[in-house]
Formats: sequence, structure tokens, C-alpha cells
Amino acid sequence: MRHITTLLLFTFIGFSAIAQTDAKGILDKAAAKVKANPATEVAFTLSMDNEAEDIHETHEGQAWIKGNFYKLNLMDTENYYDGEIIYTYMPEVQEVNIKNPTDEEQGFLNPATLFDIHNQGFTQKLVSNQNGTAYVELTPTEDKNFSKIGIWVNAADSAITKVTSFGKDGNNVTVTIKSLKAMSPVPEDSFFRFDTAAHPEVEVVDMR
Repeated sequence: MRHITTLLLFTFIGFSAIAQTDAKGILDKAAAKVKANPATEVAFTLSMDNEAEDIHETHEGQAWIKGNFYKLNLMDTENYYDGEIIYTYMPEVQEVNIKNPTDEEQGFLNPATLFDIHNQGFTQKLVSNQNGTAYVELTPTEDKNFSKIGIWVNAADSAITKVTSFGKDGNNVTVTIKSLKAMSPVPEDSFFRFDTAAHPEVEVVDMR
């Protein structure tokens, strides 16, 4: 009996290690796919659901990524980051806020984070890999306002198709990737910077 228990324990530990290794390998490959592009354009849907409060919201978004630079259009706001400064442009009120981002803000807004989040303080587990889709769960190693993050990856091309953050407050936020492609030609660095001189009608609020 003791040998059977030892064998079961060894099998369980071995499977967990394999699942974690496989999970990292799958996500590393997905991240490498995006990083291989000199610049990437992403179209996505952002949704938030809270079943208890009957909240269901959906927003269309678009992002452009070039190294550490990005531009993000979401919820009637345009966010630019030129590697140093974040420009938040709100067309409805004709105002742009300029600031040096904190590490937390940079991580939250930067769309590139989505494709490399598994390497940022999580344990990784391959939950399933069937019907052409791998499902990986990330559990934070520090206290967060969410319990886990689920990532779905297309096995055929190693493309991330969906990411869900499961909030402890019941708010589940999902990013569904509609399309992801390399940009050609590669945009100039100025593409990731809001040109205040070209928009004299926009009020500039410098928060640096």
C-alpha cells in the first residue's frame, strides 16, 4: 500500500511539473510570435461581466505595438506611449493629459503586457489541451484583486485568442483577440506620440 501511495504521489508531482513546463512553453511560444514582429497591430474586444450584479459591458479596441512603444484606442480614449511619456487623449472633451507613468500604470496600459504576462509573478498550469486549443491558468504569487488569469491559445499557430482575469469581486474582464498582424510598413516613432503642435485646439494638461 505504501508503494502504491508513493507511486501515486510521484505521478501527481510529475504530472504537475510537466503541466507547468508545458504551460510556460506554450505561452513563451505565443509571446515569441508577437515579439518577432517589428511592429504589431491588434484588434480586440474587451468585455466585463459580473453575474451577481447583472453587469455585461463590451467595448471594441485597437492597439499598435512597436518594441516598448504602443498606441491604444479603447472606450473613446487614445493612449500613446513613446517609451517615456504617456499621452491620454480624450476627443470628446478635446483634452490630452501628459504624464510620466508609474510602473503599475505602464503595466496596466501597455498592450504588450498581455502577451508576456505569464512571466510576471505567476505560477502556470496547463489545464487542458484539446480540440486545437490549449487553456492555461495563471495564479498570482502575490495578493491581487483577481484570483487567476485564464489564457486560451490556438495550438495550430500559437496565437493567444482570449485572456480572462477572474476578479475576487465578481468582475471578470475578458480580452478577445479578433486579429493580430505584423504592420507593414513599420510606423515611425512619432506614430506613438500625440502631436500637440498639430492639434492646437486640444487643451494640454501636463502632469509631469
